[in-house]
Amino acid sequence: MITGFNHTSFTVTDIDKSVEFWTRLLGFKAASVSPRQGVWQEEVTGIPGASLMVAHLYGHGHHIEFIQYLDGAIKGAPPQPAQTAAAHVCLETDDIRKTWDELMAAGATPQGKIADVSTGPVSGCYAAYIRDPNGIIIELLEMKPA
Repeated sequence: MITGFNHTSFTVTDIDKSVEFWTRLLGFKAASVSPRQGVWQEEVTGIPGASLMVAHLYGHGHHIEFIQYLDGAIKGAPPQPAQTAAAHVCLETDDIRKTWDELMAAGATPQGKIADVSTGPVSGCYAAYIRDPNGIIIELLEMKPA
């Protein structure tokens, strides 16, 4: 039986860039950044000789893990939003346009543009997809005033 939710993890090509971006700009705190290797890493990942750098960040009621494979990394373009197994993190903001501008100035890239949500449970809100410096999709969501 599942007893709780622990963390969300993303594989990145440059862990330092992700830690810097998510702590300095998105308000997360880095709890640890450390190397990992050994039999248990191979057994869990199914990657022979897995050697990793792992960062654990906490913020906004969530635990984010970043993993950089030091040996055996598979390079490629980050997944597109419509690709199977693509994922994103949604962060709320009180001013989507200001947040967008700040993140773009700090190295984020647009995946789309700011849109007025017209259907669904957050109808009337504003939403946008951006990418962090490692290509992770972040949805920005400005909730409508209460």
